[in-house]
Amino acid sequence: MRNTTSHTGKQQSRNSQDYKRIRPDEFVQAAKALVELGWHPIPLGKAKGKELLVGGVTGYEGIDITDEDIFREWADRWAATEDGLNLATRMPVGVIALDVDCYGDKPGAETMASCVDEWGDLPPTWSITARSDGSSKLLYRVPEGWKGVGVLPAPIGKNGSGVEVIQRHHRYAVVPPSVHDVGPVRLFDPDGEECDHLPTPDELPMLPEAWCDGLYKFRPDVTRDRTADPDELLGLFQDGLMTDAVQRAMQKVLDALSSGAGRHDEMNERLLELLRLGWGGAPGVRLAVEVVKTAFVQALGAERGVATAQSEFDRSLKGAAEIVAAAGPSVAHAFQPGGVWHSDSRWIPAGDGGGLLVRGESGSAGDDQPSVRRFATVSARELAQPVPPMEWLVRGVWPRRSFGPMGGEKKTLKSYNLLSMSVAVASGEPLFGEFKVESPGPVIYYVGEGGRVPFQRRVQAIARAYGVDLAELPLDAVFEVGSLDSPEFTDELKRKLDEIQPELVILDPLYAFHPAGVEAQNLYERGRMLAQLSALTANETALVVADHFRKTGAADLDLDSIAQTGMGQWADSWILQKHRVDADLANGKYQLAVEFGSRQWGGSRWELDWQLATAEQVENGEEGSAAIGWEIRRGDGDTGAAKKGRGQSSSERKSQILELVGKNRLVFTKNQLVAAVGGKKDTVRADIQELENARRLVVKDAPALEGGREVVRQRYDLGPGLTFKMSSVDEDSGDDDA
Repeated sequence: MRNTTSHTGKQQSRNSQDYKRIRPDEFVQAAKALVELGWHPIPLGKAKGKELLVGGVTGYEGIDITDEDIFREWADRWAATEDGLNLATRMPVGVIALDVDCYGDKPGAETMASCVDEWGDLPPTWSITARSDGSSKLLYRVPEGWKGVGVLPAPIGKNGSGVEVIQRHHRYAVVPPSVHDVGPVRLFDPDGEECDHLPTPDELPMLPEAWCDGLYKFRPDVTRDRTADPDELLGLFQDGLMTDAVQRAMQKVLDALSSGAGRHDEMNERLLELLRLGWGGAPGVRLAVEVVKTAFVQALGAERGVATAQSEFDRSLKGAAEIVAAAGPSVAHAFQPGGVWHSDSRWIPAGDGGGLLVRGESGSAGDDQPSVRRFATVSARELAQPVPPMEWLVRGVWPRRSFGPMGGEKKTLKSYNLLSMSVAVASGEPLFGEFKVESPGPVIYYVGEGGRVPFQRRVQAIARAYGVDLAELPLDAVFEVGSLDSPEFTDELKRKLDEIQPELVILDPLYAFHPAGVEAQNLYERGRMLAQLSALTANETALVVADHFRKTGAADLDLDSIAQTGMGQWADSWILQKHRVDADLANGKYQLAVEFGSRQWGGSRWELDWQLATAEQVENGEEGSAAIGWEIRRGDGDTGAAKKGRGQSSSERKSQILELVGKNRLVFTKNQLVAAVGGKKDTVRADIQELENARRLVVKDAPALEGGREVVRQRYDLGPGLTFKMSSVDEDSGDDDA
């Protein structure tokens, strides 16, 4: 075998100190060059320069970025930071990299030698490395659709193999001009000579067939021969305290996540072990799987994005479920109490097809259908088991898989706010530039009034304000209405939940889907209707329904006093809104008081100002192209204007900062902006940084006159969706509500 992994004789062409930061222009040009060659740029940074800085660009659902403006935004945002900026690439379709580690005690060379003995030599190829100890990433083409193991098996007596397979859906590779903590990242051609650019994917040699087959055979899911639904399978398992075996399997995953070593493969292996234990009758498996999922998503979410981490877990769980369903329970577990062949078994064969087993309380020997035990008690010991932490859909706004209303007076832009939430969840952009979307994913919007054309016009305007491509978003709209008690409607909703697997479902407005036989003012009938609605989506998606305030509602934002009958009793979470001052319809200005609340986490109040198309623009047919925007800031519970005669709060200071930047776009550097705001510099800098983190402020290279000459510096502009508008409170005019 030709030694394609060793570059011990090569001298690094530049000192690693020269690579502490990639210049913005250098990063942009390098990213463009990757795209032209058929590769997919990704920005890395922070500790050791290997941490993924953006979400949604890796994994099965990752998006390949080709826009130079986005490359420039990445460079402007991170290249000058203390930790600097590195460049990586996601594997193109049909390309993999064998990541061989030989440093420390990693046995990559030994593992590769063993594979060569079994599968034959590898052809010479391009390689990437920052080391001179034999470690390298070897690039090869593979057949389209091929997927292999993530980590090669470890040699006997070794703690790991030192070889991973980087694939399009799994990991990424750091490329020049990046710098590793041991030196600059370099690229070598098949002859071992250092070169200055990656080849096109078509130039790479094919991974030999024996290697393709060998790497494929290690995958744990290749033995499956039919599909199974993980939720269905988990639903069959026994409740109760975790057995020692279940706890051990769960703890091994948690330990791997904590150490960062082999966490993905450890999760695959232990999920399979847990499902086999559950199939054999061991109690506590459902809780163990939930704990593992929560820990896995938290560990990988910050690196790869929450949606990507969740998708990885779901695929792993589905693969394990398919193996278990195909192979059946292991004999060792089946004879344990609760196992399928134990005398006290509660597992009943499902029909004559030998499919999945259905768990229930068996009746007499001649019963065709087992009776299902209802109203079972849950012991205090079971209640004392660990509970997975609450997950966010949108942090500070809506928990994941929660349900409830968005309620408001007329003309409080309920549909605009729901559309904004939909675009934010579908794109992963922060809601209103303020609230982080922790669980981005598909959205289904049921449109009950207004029709398709007004909806399209609005959602296009919202997408423009967020700076995202609407055509690429996982957002689906339904323009037919149906009754919530109609099997035709509910069956189709269930089908969409299965096929699309949305993170958010919206019904706008609720009355369009209200069953004819349910009295709107009958608490018991309406409460049952709402409970059945949330049961349809329970543990599958977040559900928001648009509802009107009661005409006799209180002056303040209060769910119980202003919501329609049954809504306050049913809601798990809610968004309430009303006008702070009367809407300026002619000029398209709306000043709202908004409350985000939940029984799970509490609540907070905000002031949200919208700028929509003016009456003149609507009359002239310009509504669809009009720029819309918003401004949001913390509220203090008052629905009127802000109080005077008190010290400036952080919210007020941030509003001042946004106002200054809005009036002077691409003028202020950071020091100039701090000086213009005044007050304690550290506090102002902290507020500016929070606005940057939320992308309410962005930094761009821009020219401005300084001392009679034009100087290009990094200067501030408003973030996506923000437009400058005068504050609703003028210092000389007194309170608007007075």
